[in-house]
Amino acid sequence: MESDFIVIGALILGIVIGRFFTSNINYPSKHLENKVDAIIDHLGVDFKPYKNTPKEVLSALDSGERVKAIKIYRQFSGVSLKEASGIISYLENNRTNVT
Repeated sequence: MESDFIVIGALILGIVIGRFFTSNINYPSKHLENKVDAIIDHLGVDFKPYKNTPKEVLSALDSGERVKAIKIYRQFSGVSLKEASGIISYLENNRTNVT
């Protein structure tokens, strides 16, 4: 079971590094992300990387206030505008993986 977590961690690290170096190439990284999600589901791992997202961010998203959600998330985490925007996009598209 521990080796499963190592494999998942390595795959996630690969996605993060891949997105950093190929930010203009969306399809291949999305395809890889889908494969990692399938592996996580197959292994039955409860993987919710944003489960500690502030409720204010989720409330802003529920209200359709994307810019406000980004601003709140940046204040919470201290990340850049680009990174916060990417995370908010992920939260919008993968809400079931968050809560």
